[in-house]
Amino acid sequence: MKGRDAVVEMFRRQGVRYVFGNPGTTEFGLITSLKEQSEIQYILALQEGVALEMARAYANASGKTGVVNLHVAPGLGNAMGALYNAAMGKMPLVVTAGQQDTRMLIQEPLLSHDLVAMARPLTKWAVQIQHAEDIPVIMSRAFKTAQDPPRGPVFVSLPGNVLEDELKMELRPQGQYYRSARPDPAGLERASEILLKSKHPVVICGDGVAASRAVEELVGLAEFLGARVWNTLMVGALNFPMTHPQFRGILPADAGTIRMTLGKADAVLSVGANLFNDVFYDESYPLPEGSMLIQIGDCPWEMGKNLSADAGILCNPKAGIAELHCLMESTAGAEFRTLSEKRRQELAEQKIAEQAQAEAQERKRWDNTPISNVRLMMDIRDCLPENAIIYNEGVSAHMDVLSTLAFKRPGSLFGNHGGGIGQGLPGAIGVKLAHPENPVIALVGDGSAMYTIQSLWTAAYHHIPVIYVILANQSYRILKYNMARYLSVEKAQSSRPYAFMDFADPPLDFVGMAGSMGVAGKLVLGPEDIKPSLKQALSSGGPFLLEVRTDGKGPGE
Repeated sequence: MKGRDAVVEMFRRQGVRYVFGNPGTTEFGLITSLKEQSEIQYILALQEGVALEMARAYANASGKTGVVNLHVAPGLGNAMGALYNAAMGKMPLVVTAGQQDTRMLIQEPLLSHDLVAMARPLTKWAVQIQHAEDIPVIMSRAFKTAQDPPRGPVFVSLPGNVLEDELKMELRPQGQYYRSARPDPAGLERASEILLKSKHPVVICGDGVAASRAVEELVGLAEFLGARVWNTLMVGALNFPMTHPQFRGILPADAGTIRMTLGKADAVLSVGANLFNDVFYDESYPLPEGSMLIQIGDCPWEMGKNLSADAGILCNPKAGIAELHCLMESTAGAEFRTLSEKRRQELAEQKIAEQAQAEAQERKRWDNTPISNVRLMMDIRDCLPENAIIYNEGVSAHMDVLSTLAFKRPGSLFGNHGGGIGQGLPGAIGVKLAHPENPVIALVGDGSAMYTIQSLWTAAYHHIPVIYVILANQSYRILKYNMARYLSVEKAQSSRPYAFMDFADPPLDFVGMAGSMGVAGKLVLGPEDIKPSLKQALSSGGPFLLEVRTDGKGPGE
C-alpha cells in the first residue's frame, strides 16, 4: 500500500474516530486516503489552532488519543499556542503535519522548516518519517507515547513524497498496555502516618484525578479524613464534586494568598495536581508553617518540583488514593474517627451558611442590567438538563461559574489548560464529539471567543449541536482586575488604568457573526430573557449562540 494508506490504517487500528485538521497541499494524499474510507471522520477547521483545540478537548473528554493534522511550518506555527495548552494539560495527542518533499528540503522550499525542532519543546516526542517502511513503527510508538504517564502530545512530520511511496505492511496484533502503576508500600505507610496524626488535613486536587478516573476514590478518602478540599487554579475537568460539603473552592494565584487560604492545615495531601498554578510573584512559602506535604501523582517532574514532599508517591492516582484509604481504614483509631466526623459536620454547616449568604447578596443585584454573572449562572443552572456538560471559558466569570452551577457528576465540567485563551469555542466541539448523547453548553467570554470565532463555522458545517453562551461584557475584564492588583502592589498611579481593555467601540456583533457562519443566534439584554432564550437554544437541535450582555466594569469603574 501507499504510505498515506498505511498512516490511515494505523489510525484505524488505534481506534481513531476523528481526525481534526485544516488541509494544505502537502496533505492532499492523506486527505484522499481519509475520503476513501468510512470509519474515520475528518473534522474540518478553518484555522490550525482551532483544529488542535478541538483535538485537545476531545482527548480530555474521552480519555482517548486525539489526532490532528496541520499544514507545514505556518500551520504548525498557527497551532503552537494550542499545542502549549495541550502540553501543560498533559493531553494525549498525536499531532501530524505535512512536510515538503524530502528530496527538496535542502533547498529550503516555500513553507518548509525544521518541523521537528519547532514541535520538540512542547511535545513528549517529535519525529519525521523518512521512509514509508517506518510508518508502522513510528505511528505505533506515537500513540503509545502519548498515553504513557504522564500523558502528553507527540508530533509526527509527514513528508509528501513519503506518503506517496509504497511499502509492504505486515499487520501485526496491536499492543495492550496496562499503565496503572501501584504505589510503593513504604510511601503509603508514611503518608498514612502523617494523615492519622493531623488535626487539620487538607486535600488539593488537580486534573490528574479526572484523568485517572479517580473522583469516586478521592471523595471516599476525603470523607474518611474529614478534610477540606481545594482544586488548583486551573480546572480542566471535574476532580471533586463542587456541591460536596467539604469542597472549599479554587485556590488563588499567588503563594501568600494560598498560604492564608489553607489556614491551619498541618497535613496537605496533593493528588494529581501541579503545585502551584501561580500567576503573581510572591516571596511567601505557599504552605502553612509546620505543615507536611504528601504528593500522589504519575508525573515525576511535578513530584517535588517546587516544594519538597514529606511523602512523594509516584503512581497512578486512582490506585494511590484507593490503597492509601484502605490502609488508613485498617489502622485509624477511635480518636481520629471522632475528630474526622466533627470536621465533616462543621464543614457541612459552613457550606450551607455560605451558600445562603451568597445567594442573599446576589438577590440585591438580581434585576440589574447589564446582567450579573451570578444571576446568569443561576438561571442557567435552573434550565440545565441533568446530563448536561459545561465547557467553562468564562475567564472573569470563572469563580462564579464554578461556585454557582451544581457540578457533581464526573465528566460534567471541562475547561482550559495552560492558561491560553480561545479554547472554549473549539473545545466545546471536541467535548460534544466525545459525548454526542449529552447537551454541551460553552460559557465563553467575548474576548476569548474572538481568538477562535471560526469554530462556529465548523459546528455548522458538521451539524454539531453545541450551545454557545457568550458573556459579552465588551472588555478584557480579567485584565482590569489584574491591573488593579498591579497598581496596588506596585503602588503605582495611572490616569488611564484600564487603557486598551475595552472593545465596545465599535461593538462586536456575535449574533451577526454566528449567522454569517450558519449558526442561529439571539441577543439577551435583560435578565428576564435568560431562561426562555436558553430553552429555545436547547430545543433548537443545532448549534445555537446566545450573546448575553454582562457587566464588564473593573474595580473602581
